[in-house]
Amino acid sequence: MENAGAVTFREDLVVFRSRVPEKTYLWRANVILHEMAHMWFGDLVTMSWWDDLWLNESFAEFMSYLALAEGTRFKGGWASFNSERKNWAYRQDQLPSTHPIVTDMVDIEAVNANFDGITYAKGASVLQQLVFHVGRENFISGLQKYFAKHAWANTTLKDLFDELEATSGRSLDAWAATWLQTAGINTLSPELEFGGDTYASVGIKQIAPAIPAGSTELRPHRLAIALYDIDGDAIKLRKSIELDVAGPLTVVSDFAGEKIADLLLINDRDLSYAKLRFDPRSLSTLKTHLGKISDPLTRALCWAAVWDMHRDGEISTNDFLDIAFAGLPGENDDAVVNITLTQMYTSVEAYCTDSQRNEMRMKLASGLDSLTKSAAPGSDLQLLFARAFAQNAVTPADIDSVRALLNGSAPGLVVDADLRWFFIITLAERAAFSKEELDAELAQDNTTSGNCFYETSLASAPSADAKDYAWNKIVNEEIMNSVRSALIAGFQRPIQRDLLANYVDRYFDSIISVWESKSYEGAAKIVAGLYPSWVLSQATIDKTELWLSSTGKDAPAVLRKLVIDARDGLVRALKVQGAVN
Repeated sequence: MENAGAVTFREDLVVFRSRVPEKTYLWRANVILHEMAHMWFGDLVTMSWWDDLWLNESFAEFMSYLALAEGTRFKGGWASFNSERKNWAYRQDQLPSTHPIVTDMVDIEAVNANFDGITYAKGASVLQQLVFHVGRENFISGLQKYFAKHAWANTTLKDLFDELEATSGRSLDAWAATWLQTAGINTLSPELEFGGDTYASVGIKQIAPAIPAGSTELRPHRLAIALYDIDGDAIKLRKSIELDVAGPLTVVSDFAGEKIADLLLINDRDLSYAKLRFDPRSLSTLKTHLGKISDPLTRALCWAAVWDMHRDGEISTNDFLDIAFAGLPGENDDAVVNITLTQMYTSVEAYCTDSQRNEMRMKLASGLDSLTKSAAPGSDLQLLFARAFAQNAVTPADIDSVRALLNGSAPGLVVDADLRWFFIITLAERAAFSKEELDAELAQDNTTSGNCFYETSLASAPSADAKDYAWNKIVNEEIMNSVRSALIAGFQRPIQRDLLANYVDRYFDSIISVWESKSYEGAAKIVAGLYPSWVLSQATIDKTELWLSSTGKDAPAVLRKLVIDARDGLVRALKVQGAVN
C-alpha cells in the first residue's frame, strides 16, 4: 500500500520463506517501483476525482516497468509485462464489462469495480502508444513540467495533456477520444499477395472490436512490422520498420518485393495495443520454432497472440499444446514459461471437449514430465515444470511420480516448505494423501502460510464432505481473506467437476446474502471465486441468465458485473469447444 512518503508491504511479498523463481523477484521489484511511482502519480499530484483513476494506476504501472527494464537487473521487464499484465488487459477488454480507460465514476462502488485490467494494464499499454505518438523526449519533458506546475495540487486529464501538447506540438484531442474514451480491442492481421517467392503486396487489416457490440472504432497505431527467417536452427530478424496504421487497411509499401518470410510479425517490439494474427506460413513456423526466437519480447508477443487465437477458437487444444511444447524447451524467461503453463492447464480443462479431455490431460502430463526431467537440476525452470507436472498428473503412474517428487526424486530440486505443500495439495486432490498425513504436515509447519496450505489441502479432497466443509467455512464463517482464498483454491478443482455440479444452485441461492453481509473484498472473492466456472454446460449458463433476470435483476451493479464476467468465461469455453475440437 502506498502512502505519502511511506510504502507498506505484507511480509510474504518481501521475505520469501521458500525458494521462488526469478519471476517472483521481478514481481517484487515491480511492486516496489509501482508504489514508489505513486509518490509522484497520486501523492505529489493527485487526481481531482476518480474519473481520472488511470492517472494514478496506469502511470504507476507504466513507469514501474520502464524503471524495471532500464534501471534494474530485470532487463526483460517488458516481456514480463506483455505475457502477464498485457494479457490481463486483453482478457478484460473482451468481457461484457469492459469500459473506457477514462470513465464516469458515479459512486464508490463504481470505483471499486474499476481497479481492473483496463485501469492498470490497458492504460499502461496505451501510454506506450502515447510515448511513440509524441516522442519520448517530449513525453518526459511534459511530465516534468506537469509535476512542477501542479505539485501538491489536484489535476484532471486536461492538465496533463496541456503540458504534453506544449512540448510535442501535437494536439491530443483525437488521440484521447479514440484511445481513452472508447472501449474494446482492435485486431490486426496481415493481408498478403504473392508473386512467386516474394510479396507482391503486404497490408495490415484492422478490425473493429467485437466488444462492445456494434463498435466501429478503428484506432491509429504507431507500430512496427517485421520479417523473420529460419536460419539453421534459429529464427532471425531480417527487417523491421515503424509506420502509422489507421483505418481498415494500411499498405506496407516497404515490404513489396521482399522475399516471403517464415514469420511476419505485426506490432514487433510491442509498441501498440491490439490483438494480433498470423498468416498460415507464420503459424506453421511457430509450431516448430517458437522457442528458437532469440529476442524475449518477440517470443512473448508470439506466445500472447497464439493464446489469443486459441481463446477465439481459431486453434484447437491439440494444436496449442503442440505449439507450446515446441516453444517451451527454448524459452528461458520464467515469467513467460509460468503464464504458458497456466494457459496449457486452462486449455485442457476449459477449451477441450469432454470426450477429448482425458487424452489431452495425458498428453499434457507426459510432456511436462519430460520437461521436468530434462530441465537443469536446481534451475527455476525445473521448479516450474515440476509444479506444473504435479498439477496436471492424471494416471496412477503420474501420481506415484508426484509422491516421488515430494520425497526428493528429482536431482537438484529442493523440496522446501512451500513446494512440499504444493505437491501435497495435488496428492490430496487425487485422494492420495490422507487426513492423518495432512495433520502431521501441519504440526511440522504450524505457521500462517502452513495453515492456509492445510485448508487448501482439506478443500481439495475429492469428497462431498470436503466440499461441504470448504463451502460452509467460505460462505458462512467470518474468516481472514487469506484463509478464504486458500479454501476457494482447494474447492475449485476442475478434475472434480462432477462434485462441483452439486453447488451450482447453492451458489445462486447464496450470493445476494453474501454480498449484503460481508465486506466488499470478502464478498467479491466469494462471488468470483465460487462461480461454477468448471461446470461447463449450457445448463450452468441458463441458470446464470435466470439469476440475472430474476433474483439478481436489481442487485448492485458490481455484483452483477462479477457474475456477468464469470458467465462470459463459460460462454467462451463452450464456443471454443464447438469451433475447433
